[in-house]
Amino acid sequence: MRARTTLFLLLLVAALAAIILGIERYLPTTRELAEMKKGPIRFDPTKITQIEIESSGGDSVSLASDGAQWWVRSPFNDLADPEKVTKLLTELTAIGWINRVHRSEFDDAAWAKTLLDKPHHTVKLNIGSQTILTASLAAGSPIEGSHYLSLQTAQKGDEIAHYVAKTTLPDLLKTTPQDWRDSKLLRLPTDAILNVKLVQAGGQIELARNDAKAPWMLIKPLSTRASNERVGELLATLVNLTLQEAAEPATSSKPTAHSGAATTTIAGQELKVSVLVKGQTKSFDLTLTRAAKDAPDTSVLTSYRKPIFKVLSKSINDLWLEPNDLRDLMLARIDTEAVSSVDITSALHLPIHLEKKNQSWFIQRHQRLEPANGDRISRFFEALNTFEIYEFTSDSASNLTEYGLDKPFLTASWSDGKDKPTKLHFGTNQASTDFFAKYDHEPSVFRIDASILPSIPQEAIKWKGLGVLRFTQFSLRQISLTAGTAPAIILKYDPTTAQWKGERANQDITPQIDRVKADKLANALARFSVQDWSADPTTAITALQNPALRVVLTLGEPGTNTGPTRDTLLNFAPTQAGQDTTLYFGQVQGDADVFYIARSTLLQILAPVFKTAP
Repeated sequence: MRARTTLFLLLLVAALAAIILGIERYLPTTRELAEMKKGPIRFDPTKITQIEIESSGGDSVSLASDGAQWWVRSPFNDLADPEKVTKLLTELTAIGWINRVHRSEFDDAAWAKTLLDKPHHTVKLNIGSQTILTASLAAGSPIEGSHYLSLQTAQKGDEIAHYVAKTTLPDLLKTTPQDWRDSKLLRLPTDAILNVKLVQAGGQIELARNDAKAPWMLIKPLSTRASNERVGELLATLVNLTLQEAAEPATSSKPTAHSGAATTTIAGQELKVSVLVKGQTKSFDLTLTRAAKDAPDTSVLTSYRKPIFKVLSKSINDLWLEPNDLRDLMLARIDTEAVSSVDITSALHLPIHLEKKNQSWFIQRHQRLEPANGDRISRFFEALNTFEIYEFTSDSASNLTEYGLDKPFLTASWSDGKDKPTKLHFGTNQASTDFFAKYDHEPSVFRIDASILPSIPQEAIKWKGLGVLRFTQFSLRQISLTAGTAPAIILKYDPTTAQWKGERANQDITPQIDRVKADKLANALARFSVQDWSADPTTAITALQNPALRVVLTLGEPGTNTGPTRDTLLNFAPTQAGQDTTLYFGQVQGDADVFYIARSTLLQILAPVFKTAP
């Protein structure tokens, strides 16, 4: 072999060796690539019990979990912000790894610039007494948005790995120890709160409910319904109290809210708040001291946190409440879907009983159930649920005579068929200038406006269904229309062929009948409904003796043009004799009840059914 060839081969081998060494030195190994892909930081955040944060500026923080919540144990002892702790643990596992670096890649000057020997921040994660991770955040790297970071895990013993990584840890760790303190005085979901007590110099208020969906009740100083909206505002104020300042209490023999000592007197500016949460037997207790009138903050002592806090809230003064501030201003809160029966009793009329069957309402009249006016029942519920109380007149039932509630002129009650019916009594003073209401099971008396009364008719006829006629066109045989003294127009219908025939004054008018218009008339009569029923039919019966319009319907068996038939006669008359009034009286022959019908509805019946007017 020639010397030149040998020299060339030696140079080639040397070059390959240099390339291999460079790859091994500067490019990550297969193991490192796999490690970077998975992320070298892997742990179960729920098992972490302690976090130590050391900063080069000396602001070190020690966090510890008691299994339920996180605490700052150093440099002070208080609740930690759970959102900030969660963010720290999440960010550690979400670090964007760019590359792994080695000490041998840097000269001394370059290595010193990385600050990996003197990191800005070091985070240690412990499970019990074992440190499972030590992460040190150093200087920023030449790659935008990235930093040098050292990592030591329990699985790899004392081995320390260095990385270039993208992370938001610098911003998170720049915070001061005070920033790790929980800024929420009460970090509670409002749905979990079941009981609230407010004690001040003027007395005690207690609110309670059975569960998150149940309505709030005022328990003390009286038992009545509370306003869900007002209680919601109260809870929102409590859970949104934000800490402005915290100070360790000075050593003193004076008992404080967190010392557990009983307090017998309450200063005029103090308010003791006790909040009980579902699933817990121990309450969250606060003592708030309202600042001077021109001061924006309020100091707070708690039974579950040691420092003395100052809080700031635009609505904090709303916590100093009177019982009436929390009472429900609505006359009723009825779950209309659950109600199965309604009873109306009055001093002047017979009792009214309404009941729901198969989602339809019926009224009991003449010892049988008749269809009830569903719209009126809906308006009855809506009126009670939206009617506001004028004034809480009295919370004592000792003297009801002055309110007319010893003998109420009207009582409305409703029941779901399971519990005892709820009864609402109505009364008035002797001059009938003021009206009052009271629930049978409560001592409180409310002053109300009389405008609610028309929504609770005392006459049974007012609750009757508005449907007068209900039949199918297949059972129709004939319609006879007589207006005043004019000859009757007779329209004969064959349900087997759906054909119309007609006559007037014994003359055949079949060719003039518009079949579409005749069908429209039949459909209107088949679903004939009225505006309302007359409570006093005396005037109406006199007017109906000379009707302005008579309609006779002849009905038979559906689908056949033979067999027995029956006639139904309807009479209509204006409410004022000799005039074309907006409302007309109407009556079905054989029925004692008289109804009102709008003139516009009556005109639909009188509308011509002919192609050309005869």
